Amino acid sequence: MKRGIENIVVQHGLMTPFAPPLPAKAHLLSFSEADGVFWSSGRSDVTWTATGSQLLWSATRNPATRIATSTPYYLGQLHGAELPRLGMTRAIARFWHETGATYRPHPSERDRLSLLQHQLWERRGMIIDRERRGLTELDGPVVAAFSTGLVEAAASGLPSWSYYPNAPRWVQDFWDRYQISRWDVDSQPTPAPALPEIEPAEAIADAVLAIAGGSR
Repeated sequence: MKRGIENIVVQHGLMTPFAPPLPAKAHLLSFSEADGVFWSSGRSDVTWTATGSQLLWSATRNPATRIATSTPYYLGQLHGAELPRLGMTRAIARFWHETGATYRPHPSERDRLSLLQHQLWERRGMIIDRERRGLTELDGPVVAAFSTGLVEAAASGLPSWSYYPNAPRWVQDFWDRYQISRWDVDSQPTPAPALPEIEPAEAIADAVLAIAGGSR
């Protein structure tokens, strides 16, 4: 803004209250109107355009190849700071005991504590999926606490649900904002997200050019 250039922020994933605040007088290119309202937090200096998500758009055009098993995959988030590690490990262990789920570590779960946790679970019989396949290459339902992968999976045609017992209020609000189904509540999986008429990459480019040209 010091040089008269507007700050443009492009949303890259699903939003939690732990996301950093937007810079002053920013224009946000959000996944949806709901995300624009959420991240702007009522600030009068922030504006937004809902362009949609290229990630989700691409997922709808790269559908899951097959669903061969009813055994779910639990998407790991041990690397995250949003929920306590103890609460996350308890949720994963409980879900595995109830369903026999396969655990899919997040690529960032490379710290010593996470690797030790993986080894402990394996000794107890949990299957750890380390193949680094894309979500659309999985062959069963997808479950997680609050991962962007839940909506990506739904967009690709994979059944997906959330699971985190006694979730804090912000997690429940997150589930509601993205219409994510609860494993222990909802019989139907998370619905595929609504897609914009224009591909998000094109909409983002158009928005940036409009701002640069002063036509917004």
